[in-house]
Amino acid sequence: MPAIPPTDILEVMRHVPHRYPFVLVDRVDGGESGEWLRATKHVSMDAPYFVATSGDSAPVMPPTLIVEALAQAGGILCFFSGLLKPRGGSTTFLAAVDHTRFVRDTHAGETLTLDCRLKRALRGVIRIEGRAAVGDDTVVETVLTMVVRDTEPELAAHDPRNAP
Repeated sequence: MPAIPPTDILEVMRHVPHRYPFVLVDRVDGGESGEWLRATKHVSMDAPYFVATSGDSAPVMPPTLIVEALAQAGGILCFFSGLLKPRGGSTTFLAAVDHTRFVRDTHAGETLTLDCRLKRALRGVIRIEGRAAVGDDTVVETVLTMVVRDTEPELAAHDPRNAP
């Protein structure tokens, strides 16, 4: 299988329809097409989800957003694995989250490593095992079910991935 090259945020944004503040993958570190992908998310204090935090406790990234970051990394893995049409012709939708285990909090200033492994892809239904970690410490483990759907031509024309 071909290798997935390291990519920056601009390349990431060519493969996910999300935009600030909801793009939750900062870069792709590498991977193998049809097998696995490793990505990075830097948890920054100026993220919008920290606005509501106050008091003496350290700001914590909402765990559901970590699962969403794994889903976005999984969508990038699907693209590089040839499961999506290019240029917004199809997209992935998160259909189910199973066997999720939240192990520890993630605080502002930490860097999440997002590991996704493609377990099965059949008729547009994809199963991905995801693990988010800070260093060697597991933060979240989950199994995601994603579905691939073609994008309506008129919607694909306005897809942010088609911007110059």
